[in-house]
Amino acid sequence: MTTKNSKSSKPSNFIVMTIAAIGEGGKVNDTLTSTGKAYATMRGYNYTGKRKEEQTNPSMFFDVKAYSKDDTVSPFVQEVADIAKGEKVTVKGRFGFRQWVSQSGIQKEALEIIASSVEEYDPKDKESRPSNFAMLTFKAHIKPDDVPMSFTQSGKSMAKVRAHLSMGKDGNGEYRPSFWCNILHVSKDENPDEVINAICDLKHGDYFTVKGTLVREEWTGKDADGNDVPRHGYSIWANSIEPFHWDDDSAAAGKQEQPLEDLEGEPA
Repeated sequence: MTTKNSKSSKPSNFIVMTIAAIGEGGKVNDTLTSTGKAYATMRGYNYTGKRKEEQTNPSMFFDVKAYSKDDTVSPFVQEVADIAKGEKVTVKGRFGFRQWVSQSGIQKEALEIIASSVEEYDPKDKESRPSNFAMLTFKAHIKPDDVPMSFTQSGKSMAKVRAHLSMGKDGNGEYRPSFWCNILHVSKDENPDEVINAICDLKHGDYFTVKGTLVREEWTGKDADGNDVPRHGYSIWANSIEPFHWDDDSAAAGKQEQPLEDLEGEPA
Protein backbone atom coordinates (compact mmCIF):
# COMPACT_ATOMS: atom_id res chain seq x y z
CA MET A 1 0.00 0.00 0.00
CA THR A 2 1.42 3.36 -0.94
CA THR A 3 2.07 5.91 1.77
CA LYS A 4 1.23 9.09 -0.13
CA ASN A 5 -1.52 11.34 1.12
CA SER A 6 -4.95 11.40 -0.47
CA LYS A 7 -5.58 14.28 -2.89
CA SER A 8 -7.51 16.16 -0.22
CA SER A 9 -6.67 16.84 3.40
CA LYS A 10 -10.32 16.29 4.25
CA PRO A 11 -11.82 12.81 4.74
CA SER A 12 -14.08 11.71 1.91
CA ASN A 13 -17.83 11.26 2.17
CA PHE A 14 -19.56 10.69 -1.16
CA ILE A 15 -22.25 8.24 -2.20
CA VAL A 16 -24.22 7.55 -5.39
CA MET A 17 -27.30 5.38 -5.01
CA THR A 18 -30.33 4.64 -7.18
CA ILE A 19 -33.38 4.94 -4.94
CA ALA A 20 -37.01 3.86 -5.42
CA ALA A 21 -39.33 6.15 -3.45
CA ILE A 22 -41.80 4.58 -1.02
CA GLY A 23 -44.65 5.96 1.09
CA GLU A 24 -45.89 9.24 -0.33
CA GLY A 25 -42.56 10.02 -1.94
CA GLY A 26 -40.93 13.36 -1.14
CA LYS A 27 -42.27 16.25 0.91
CA VAL A 28 -41.28 19.68 2.16
CA ASN A 29 -41.10 19.53 5.94
CA ASP A 30 -43.47 21.69 7.96
CA THR A 31 -40.72 22.97 10.25
CA LEU A 32 -37.32 24.51 9.56
CA THR A 33 -34.02 23.06 10.75
CA SER A 34 -32.52 24.33 14.00
CA THR A 35 -30.48 26.76 11.87
CA GLY A 36 -33.58 28.06 10.09
CA LYS A 37 -33.19 26.24 6.76
CA ALA A 38 -36.04 24.80 4.70
CA TYR A 39 -35.64 21.16 3.74
CA ALA A 40 -37.33 18.22 2.05
CA THR A 41 -37.15 14.49 2.70
CA MET A 42 -37.86 11.39 0.65
CA ARG A 43 -37.71 7.80 1.90
CA GLY A 44 -36.83 4.93 -0.39
CA TYR A 45 -34.80 1.76 -0.88
CA ASN A 46 -31.80 1.02 -3.04
CA TYR A 47 -33.09 -0.07 -6.44
CA THR A 48 -31.07 -2.89 -8.02
CA GLY A 49 -33.19 -3.66 -11.07
CA LYS A 50 -33.71 -7.22 -9.80
CA ARG A 51 -36.80 -8.88 -8.41
CA LYS A 52 -36.78 -9.47 -4.66
CA GLU A 53 -36.24 -13.22 -5.05
CA GLU A 54 -33.25 -12.55 -7.32
CA GLN A 55 -31.44 -10.18 -4.94
CA THR A 56 -28.40 -11.52 -3.13
CA ASN A 57 -28.57 -8.89 -0.36
CA PRO A 58 -31.46 -7.34 1.59
CA SER A 59 -32.70 -3.91 0.57
CA MET A 60 -31.29 -0.83 2.29
CA PHE A 61 -33.65 1.99 3.17
CA PHE A 62 -32.49 5.61 3.00
CA ASP A 63 -33.83 8.98 4.08
CA VAL A 64 -32.88 11.34 1.26
CA LYS A 65 -32.65 14.95 2.42
CA ALA A 66 -32.17 18.25 0.60
CA TYR A 67 -31.55 21.59 2.32
CA SER A 68 -31.99 25.20 1.27
CA LYS A 69 -29.45 27.84 2.23
CA ASP A 70 -32.12 29.70 4.21
CA ASP A 71 -35.83 29.53 5.03
CA THR A 72 -36.83 29.78 1.35
CA VAL A 73 -37.67 26.53 -0.45
CA SER A 74 -35.06 26.30 -3.19
CA PRO A 75 -35.76 24.69 -6.60
CA PHE A 76 -33.67 21.66 -5.61
CA VAL A 77 -35.51 21.19 -2.32
CA GLN A 78 -38.79 21.41 -4.24
CA GLU A 79 -37.47 18.85 -6.75
CA VAL A 80 -36.87 16.33 -3.95
CA ALA A 81 -40.27 17.15 -2.44
CA ASP A 82 -41.95 16.44 -5.79
CA ILE A 83 -40.58 12.89 -6.11
CA ALA A 84 -43.60 10.58 -6.27
CA LYS A 85 -44.10 7.14 -4.74
CA GLY A 86 -42.54 4.49 -6.98
CA GLU A 87 -40.37 6.97 -8.86
CA LYS A 88 -36.74 5.93 -9.26
CA VAL A 89 -33.93 8.44 -9.01
CA THR A 90 -30.14 8.34 -8.77
CA VAL A 91 -29.00 10.42 -5.82
CA LYS A 92 -25.53 11.87 -5.28
CA GLY A 93 -24.52 13.31 -1.94
CA ARG A 94 -23.07 12.72 1.53
CA PHE A 95 -23.72 9.55 3.46
CA GLY A 96 -25.19 9.81 6.95
CA PHE A 97 -26.14 7.43 9.74
CA ARG A 98 -28.42 8.08 12.72
CA GLN A 99 -28.96 5.85 15.73
CA TRP A 100 -31.27 6.51 18.67
CA VAL A 101 -33.42 4.84 21.33
CA SER A 102 -37.20 5.14 20.96
CA GLN A 103 -39.56 6.05 23.79
CA SER A 104 -40.32 2.35 24.15
CA GLY A 105 -36.62 1.60 24.65
CA ILE A 106 -35.98 0.06 21.22
CA GLN A 107 -32.78 1.00 19.42
CA LYS A 108 -33.47 2.52 16.01
CA GLU A 109 -31.25 3.52 13.13
CA ALA A 110 -31.51 5.19 9.75
CA LEU A 111 -29.25 5.56 6.72
CA GLU A 112 -29.29 9.00 5.09
CA ILE A 113 -28.15 10.70 1.92
CA ILE A 114 -27.72 14.48 2.14
CA ALA A 115 -28.39 15.05 -1.54
CA SER A 116 -26.39 17.33 -3.82
CA SER A 117 -28.10 16.14 -7.02
CA VAL A 118 -31.02 13.94 -8.08
CA GLU A 119 -31.51 12.49 -11.57
CA GLU A 120 -34.46 10.51 -12.88
CA TYR A 121 -33.64 6.84 -13.50
CA ASP A 122 -35.44 4.97 -16.26
CA PRO A 123 -35.38 1.17 -15.78
CA LYS A 124 -36.40 0.73 -19.44
CA ASP A 125 -33.17 2.34 -20.63
CA LYS A 126 -31.03 -0.67 -21.47
CA GLU A 127 -27.85 1.43 -21.47
CA SER A 128 -28.24 2.59 -17.87
CA ARG A 129 -27.61 0.60 -14.72
CA PRO A 130 -28.66 1.29 -11.12
CA SER A 131 -25.91 2.97 -9.12
CA ASN A 132 -24.34 1.84 -5.86
CA PHE A 133 -21.04 3.57 -5.21
CA ALA A 134 -19.50 4.82 -1.98
CA MET A 135 -16.25 6.73 -1.38
CA LEU A 136 -15.78 7.05 2.38
CA THR A 137 -12.91 7.58 4.80
CA PHE A 138 -12.86 5.03 7.64
CA LYS A 139 -10.73 4.36 10.71
CA ALA A 140 -9.49 0.77 11.02
CA HIS A 141 -10.40 -1.22 14.11
CA ILE A 142 -8.05 -4.21 14.31
CA LYS A 143 -7.71 -6.51 17.30
CA PRO A 144 -4.33 -8.09 18.12
CA ASP A 145 -5.52 -11.57 17.09
CA ASP A 146 -7.27 -10.46 13.87
CA VAL A 147 -6.08 -12.18 10.68
CA PRO A 148 -7.27 -10.03 7.76
CA MET A 149 -6.53 -12.48 4.94
CA SER A 150 -8.28 -15.78 4.28
CA PHE A 151 -9.49 -17.83 1.33
CA THR A 152 -12.93 -18.42 -0.12
CA GLN A 153 -14.32 -21.93 -0.66
CA SER A 154 -13.27 -21.66 -4.29
CA GLY A 155 -9.67 -20.87 -3.28
CA LYS A 156 -9.59 -17.13 -3.97
CA SER A 157 -7.74 -14.87 -1.56
CA MET A 158 -9.96 -12.62 0.54
CA ALA A 159 -9.33 -9.85 3.06
CA LYS A 160 -11.57 -8.13 5.61
CA VAL A 161 -11.15 -5.30 8.09
CA ARG A 162 -13.60 -3.83 10.59
CA ALA A 163 -13.77 -0.04 10.55
CA HIS A 164 -15.93 2.91 11.52
CA LEU A 165 -16.95 6.15 9.85
CA SER A 166 -17.35 9.21 12.05
CA MET A 167 -20.71 10.99 11.93
CA GLY A 168 -19.35 14.11 13.64
CA LYS A 169 -21.19 16.01 16.36
CA ASP A 170 -24.83 16.94 16.82
CA GLY A 171 -26.19 20.41 17.54
CA ASN A 172 -25.40 19.99 21.23
CA GLY A 173 -21.76 19.22 20.58
CA GLU A 174 -22.16 15.52 21.41
CA TYR A 175 -20.60 12.88 19.19
CA ARG A 176 -23.10 10.98 17.07
CA PRO A 177 -22.83 7.17 16.95
CA SER A 178 -20.35 6.10 14.29
CA PHE A 179 -21.23 3.92 11.32
CA TRP A 180 -19.52 0.52 11.67
CA CYS A 181 -18.83 -1.55 8.60
CA ASN A 182 -16.80 -4.49 7.27
CA ILE A 183 -14.52 -3.66 4.35
CA LEU A 184 -14.14 -6.71 2.10
CA HIS A 185 -12.36 -7.68 -1.08
CA VAL A 186 -11.92 -10.94 -3.01
CA SER A 187 -9.19 -11.35 -5.63
CA LYS A 188 -9.59 -13.11 -8.98
CA ASP A 189 -7.55 -16.12 -7.85
CA GLU A 190 -5.44 -17.36 -4.93
CA ASN A 191 -2.90 -14.57 -5.37
CA PRO A 192 -3.39 -11.41 -3.28
CA ASP A 193 -4.00 -8.34 -5.42
CA GLU A 194 -3.34 -4.67 -4.66
CA VAL A 195 -6.53 -4.23 -2.60
CA ILE A 196 -5.87 -7.39 -0.56
CA ASN A 197 -2.39 -6.13 0.24
CA ALA A 198 -3.72 -2.70 1.15
CA ILE A 199 -6.14 -4.20 3.66
CA CYS A 200 -3.46 -6.45 5.14
CA ASP A 201 -1.10 -3.46 5.53
CA LEU A 202 -3.58 -1.54 7.69
CA LYS A 203 -2.77 -1.05 11.36
CA HIS A 204 -5.21 -0.37 14.19
CA GLY A 205 -6.21 3.30 14.08
CA ASP A 206 -5.14 3.87 10.47
CA TYR A 207 -7.37 6.05 8.33
CA PHE A 208 -8.11 4.98 4.77
CA THR A 209 -10.47 5.89 1.95
CA VAL A 210 -12.38 3.06 0.32
CA LYS A 211 -14.27 3.05 -2.97
CA GLY A 212 -16.80 0.29 -3.49
CA THR A 213 -20.33 -1.06 -3.16
CA LEU A 214 -22.35 -0.74 0.05
CA VAL A 215 -24.51 -3.72 1.07
CA ARG A 216 -26.65 -4.77 4.02
CA GLU A 217 -26.36 -8.27 5.49
CA GLU A 218 -28.82 -10.10 7.73
CA TRP A 219 -28.47 -13.25 9.82
CA THR A 220 -29.79 -14.95 12.95
CA GLY A 221 -27.79 -14.59 16.15
CA LYS A 222 -28.27 -15.40 19.82
CA ASP A 223 -29.18 -13.15 22.72
CA ALA A 224 -27.84 -13.48 26.31
CA ASP A 225 -30.38 -16.23 27.02
CA GLY A 226 -29.51 -18.24 23.92
CA ASN A 227 -32.64 -17.28 21.99
CA ASP A 228 -32.56 -16.66 18.24
CA VAL A 229 -32.60 -12.96 17.38
CA PRO A 230 -32.35 -11.21 14.00
CA ARG A 231 -29.05 -9.41 13.37
CA HIS A 232 -27.83 -7.16 10.61
CA GLY A 233 -24.74 -5.28 9.56
CA TYR A 234 -23.17 -3.43 6.63
CA SER A 235 -20.23 -4.13 4.36
CA ILE A 236 -18.44 -2.37 1.55
CA TRP A 237 -17.05 -4.55 -1.21
CA ALA A 238 -13.95 -2.57 -2.03
CA ASN A 239 -12.63 -1.75 -5.49
CA SER A 240 -9.78 0.37 -4.15
CA ILE A 241 -8.24 1.46 -0.86
CA GLU A 242 -5.97 4.46 -0.33
CA PRO A 243 -4.31 5.56 2.91
CA PHE A 244 -5.48 8.85 4.36
CA HIS A 245 -3.20 11.11 6.40
CA TRP A 246 -4.07 14.30 8.21
CA ASP A 247 -1.98 17.31 7.22
CA ASP A 248 -1.14 17.80 10.89
CA ASP A 249 -0.86 14.46 12.66
CA SER A 250 -0.72 16.13 16.05
CA ALA A 251 -4.19 17.58 15.44
CA ALA A 252 -5.70 14.37 14.04
CA ALA A 253 -7.53 13.58 17.26
CA GLY A 254 -9.37 16.88 17.06
CA LYS A 255 -10.17 16.52 13.36
CA GLN A 256 -11.35 12.96 13.15
CA GLU A 257 -14.84 13.79 14.39
CA GLN A 258 -15.66 16.56 11.93
CA PRO A 259 -19.29 17.55 11.41
CA LEU A 260 -20.88 16.11 8.28
CA GLU A 261 -20.90 19.48 6.54
CA ASP A 262 -17.10 19.59 6.73
CA LEU A 263 -16.55 16.29 4.96
CA GLU A 264 -15.48 16.16 1.35
CA GLY A 265 -18.21 15.55 -1.17
CA GLU A 266 -18.20 14.62 -4.85
CA PRO A 267 -14.69 14.08 -6.22
CA ALA A 268 -13.44 16.29 -9.02
